[in-house]
Amino acid sequence: MLRSSTRWSVLMVALLVFSEDRAVFGQTPAQDGQWSPLFNLPLIAIHASLLPTGQVLLFSAEHGVPGIHTWVLDPQTLALTEVPPPSGWNLDCAGHSFLPDGRLLVAGGTLQFSPLLGSNRAAIFDPYAVQWVPIADMADGRWYPTNVTLPDGRIVTMSGVDGTTGGLNSDIERWDPNGNSNWELIGQRLMPDYPNLHVMPSGLVFRSGPDSQTETYNPATLAWTSVATTNAPARYEAPSVLLPPTLTRVMLMGGYVETSGTPTNSVETIDFTAPTPAWTIGPPMLTRRIQHNAVLLPDTKVFVVGGRRNTAGGVGDSVMVPEIFDPATSIWDPVAPHQVARMYHSTALLLPDGRVLAAGGDYHPSGEIYSPPYLFGGARPIISSAPAAIAYGDTFPVSFSGGSAPFTISLIAPSAVTHSNNMSQRYVRLTQVGAAGSVDVPTPASANLAPPGFYMLFVTDATGVPSVARMLRVLTRFGDFNQDNNVDPADRDSFETCFTGPGAGPPERDCEPGDFDADGDIDCDDWSGFTAAWTAPGEPSPLAACQSTGVGSQRLSGAVILRAPWPNPSREIIDFGYSLPSPSTVQLTVHDVTGRSMAVLIDGERTAGNHTQRWKPMDRSGRPLPAGVYFARLVASGNVTSRLFVVSE
Repeated sequence: MLRSSTRWSVLMVALLVFSEDRAVFGQTPAQDGQWSPLFNLPLIAIHASLLPTGQVLLFSAEHGVPGIHTWVLDPQTLALTEVPPPSGWNLDCAGHSFLPDGRLLVAGGTLQFSPLLGSNRAAIFDPYAVQWVPIADMADGRWYPTNVTLPDGRIVTMSGVDGTTGGLNSDIERWDPNGNSNWELIGQRLMPDYPNLHVMPSGLVFRSGPDSQTETYNPATLAWTSVATTNAPARYEAPSVLLPPTLTRVMLMGGYVETSGTPTNSVETIDFTAPTPAWTIGPPMLTRRIQHNAVLLPDTKVFVVGGRRNTAGGVGDSVMVPEIFDPATSIWDPVAPHQVARMYHSTALLLPDGRVLAAGGDYHPSGEIYSPPYLFGGARPIISSAPAAIAYGDTFPVSFSGGSAPFTISLIAPSAVTHSNNMSQRYVRLTQVGAAGSVDVPTPASANLAPPGFYMLFVTDATGVPSVARMLRVLTRFGDFNQDNNVDPADRDSFETCFTGPGAGPPERDCEPGDFDADGDIDCDDWSGFTAAWTAPGEPSPLAACQSTGVGSQRLSGAVILRAPWPNPSREIIDFGYSLPSPSTVQLTVHDVTGRSMAVLIDGERTAGNHTQRWKPMDRSGRPLPAGVYFARLVASGNVTSRLFVVSE
């Protein structure tokens, strides 16, 4: 492992200009951005995760501050809250990713250093109760594992040094939040520690390194498929990102080969829309780097910060000048230097206000916050209203003002980062609109595009200036409180627990699935939506609070509802649920994205009430539909409504 005790003063940063960095100092914040004053931290920020509350969970052990530490940082006030770590567990060098309800699952860590062995411990951090909740141990230890949240909300952990032999752990284990509270061994694959894992729009998980062999993993079949070999022999201690604005390109930048002491500044990308995806060399970074971090920004650019220019260590090795990559122009631009060396064990992540927190690095218990140039580019869009939750294949209302048209509306998943490996961030473009105001925004068509969980909703104007984000939750479907893909008696109990009544104020946490009408409370109007979403046999038992007012039935009596297709995506069977307020002639058809009719599911009379139409993705001639995005269109009682869905490979 690499170590450094190098400390660089602000004066040295101002005076030293490395020819390799090619930085231009002294420009305005609108060109280079601006760093906040340095602030002290009570730990080395080796692990950093942005919580749904907008606060940042930091944890680590040793490396400049003795002991095991867990703290929660408020990035607005810089207030810190200490949280007792789980007893007897060194969770440093673990893997982590978010569950659909916003809790963070942390797996593995350090059992001992001599000889090096990984821990098999695991726990969930609850951001609302601000506490650790231990869960079942894994089958074996993992030091430097990677977690990835799948489209179905389960979490898979891979690789890491085991806890018995000191070799790599080849077991692949899966945690199901609705399962039996234990880990399930689902296969084996030997790969380097801290592998880069990304969920692709196909639903496959892509491993993009750190060695040269890249491959996909199918969570449904558990099969691995080789994809391509990178141009670099390896890229250890370097980040990998899904490159905005699409989810079909992956970019690797920097890193080194274990047998070489010289990092690279080379960059390469792979495009999964190509007939045969292959890694292609792109414009290099301005500086060689390892141990750096890459942060996705709301203007689609990539902010690269920290690292060192060689593996030997020593004064002068740290890279103090960050770079911003613009995918639209393929240009790297040096920006304002930070104040402290951010090398091994440093972290960086995007905050909801559009700034970037950079912290840690061995022997540097401090942080600083970067304001990118877009925060000095003029008036920011202001989101005045947005729902707390959305579901796949739907639309949702957003109201905003300010900024320059046109506008891009996007989601960015909160980061969970350590050792240059961000196991959570992804940019999901939703739509572009020509003017500010109140707009209907399409939600992601499926969980392949945005796995269930919390996201930051940004509105970014034509000049790249973003709003302050609204945190919202992406749900599998409304009414499904436990996210088990059904709306049934267990969810009915949760609805009653969450029930607030009209005007009673915002619901409690974990109650977002019950706010069908996005009015900020859970009342009888939402009860009617819940009954329409019901998937269990029969009807849900009555909610007493809504029987005397009749409010619940009034909303349903005037609404034609087409529920989100399920499962989505699917290749085999898809259910289309719908509700009719009165008997009606119904047409339910399937169309491709150009509007071309592909299949007729219903063309006839139907009674009032809740219905489900089951369909195998076939066209009018009985041939399987090609994989892709489609929409279902329901026409009934003079109403037309539609839902997006995906036919998988």
